[in-house]
Amino acid sequence: MWTHRSRIARLVLAGCAAAACATLSPASAAYPEKPIRLVVPFPPGGAVDGYARIVQPALSRELGQTVVVENRTGASGMIGSEAVARAPADGYTLLLGNIATFAINVGIYKKMPYDPIRDLAPIAKTVAVNYVLVVNPKVPARNAAELVAYAKAHPGKLTYGSSGSGSAQHMAAELFKARTGTQILHIPYKGTGELIADLLAGHVDMIFADQGTMMQQVSAGKLRVLGVCGPQRSADYPDIPTVAEAAGIPGFEVVAWQGLAAPAGTSADVVRRINAAVNKIQADPAIRRQINQAGLTPDSGTPEEFRRYVEAEIGKWSKLARDVGATVD
Repeated sequence: MWTHRSRIARLVLAGCAAAACATLSPASAAYPEKPIRLVVPFPPGGAVDGYARIVQPALSRELGQTVVVENRTGASGMIGSEAVARAPADGYTLLLGNIATFAINVGIYKKMPYDPIRDLAPIAKTVAVNYVLVVNPKVPARNAAELVAYAKAHPGKLTYGSSGSGSAQHMAAELFKARTGTQILHIPYKGTGELIADLLAGHVDMIFADQGTMMQQVSAGKLRVLGVCGPQRSADYPDIPTVAEAAGIPGFEVVAWQGLAAPAGTSADVVRRINAAVNKIQADPAIRRQINQAGLTPDSGTPEEFRRYVEAEIGKWSKLARDVGATVD
């Protein structure tokens, strides 16, 4: 009797194992079998491209296939993002986007060529991007309070640049204007490289941008930093006040971020495989140091957590876009 029952138990267990294996498609089990495209929807020289170059070698090693970074730029990151959204859902085309491509653009643009929630499968929130407010040295302001006073005394005279309408730089400045009651002219660019060149040359007065890129120029004496945009002072630059405290605008906070996604419909097993790889390499102390030196803060989490975060960010920035009238046809 016990032999008979044991045989039945073995058959049941074998059947369960077979059913479990059947849920994994052969393609998912073997993934990856060829090189992976990592689409960066912005030009070289910016924070997204910089992060991609840092993690590309380690991600290639962890996944066992070459990860190729491809800059596909234009339309505030929407061209590259749409290309990924329309790509085969096989895990071989990934999007390294940011706060604009996943959230801000939804509130800015009346016609989006893709839906970040419907057309993309979230993989991981990768980094937070620490922002600072910097000005060209010709601007007669030594701190954020003096900048506000000067802007109010000379409405429309100051200019701020951004890497494009709908970018985090754009929305950070619009939030600053709304909170301080100032009039500062927006000059959008097609990327960060040209913008920084014009800022250094004095063709643009100020910018909100990532700490890693800007502080190099500040250290060289080419730009002046007026504040950090996070909720507290930076551990790397404790002597620099927050914009909130320096300008007297409590609650002012802009923390940009980046994240990884695949086309909607990508196997959950493939998504989890990539998520685990990203979380693992970002836990490596050497890689974390590189990321920190770029002015970024490594993040981690599950695909589900990233989806909920994106949904919350869409609501937050869409409200600001409506409040300040920052919409584009």
